[in-house]
Amino acid sequence: MNDMAKKRQKTAVVVGANANLGSAIVKALKDKGWVVDPTWLGPDRPDGRKEESYKHLPPVIDLAVYVAGINEISPTQDLSLEKWQSVMDTNLTGAFLFAKNAFEGMKASGGATFVAISSINSVHPYPGRAAYTASKAGLEGLIRALAIEWGEHGISTHAIRLGHLKGLMKKLKTNPKLAGLLDAVVEETPLHTLIDPATVASYILWLAEGGSRNISGCVIDFEPAYTINRYPIER
Repeated sequence: MNDMAKKRQKTAVVVGANANLGSAIVKALKDKGWVVDPTWLGPDRPDGRKEESYKHLPPVIDLAVYVAGINEISPTQDLSLEKWQSVMDTNLTGAFLFAKNAFEGMKASGGATFVAISSINSVHPYPGRAAYTASKAGLEGLIRALAIEWGEHGISTHAIRLGHLKGLMKKLKTNPKLAGLLDAVVEETPLHTLIDPATVASYILWLAEGGSRNISGCVIDFEPAYTINRYPIER
């Protein structure tokens, strides 16, 4: 990281900043004195699925985080192409467009970090979530590809394969089936807890403030051993 990057105030862009996890990330950054691009924070934020939305990014970007994501729950045989494409556009194409257009700003940083939020569904899919699963698996592939291409420019890339958060990713009406799912997840998790969004935000901040200096292209399983708890009988 060059001397200029060390002296100036750090700048972050968080796409998908208004919901549960995004808000926690923004708070953690601001608490540490980072400047967070306000373009993506308000109710009139741009549509992250469109390339023109990224034409006015900051000239220097030290941290770029893609949190935006949607799900469409449906048996695959009943899933329409329109709904499939909607999930792909939000979860994968938007991340590609963000990365592509943030490249020059991250390159100017001299040591930028790009983070995308994936899901445990990428390797442990739930039924009825084919589009979501495929989009997150593609997102992880994108992160690995960018690590190979962009390392020479001082840019590290990371995917967080996220488990179940406390609180919803988006502000949605309570679904009784979802509550039952989360209760079952807690029961099957060795630590018997869901993930605090603030801990995810702290990890991203750690990456951005030097933790990513020697790691790139990685996918971290950010969850308390729920997906590896496979002991088949009652303890």
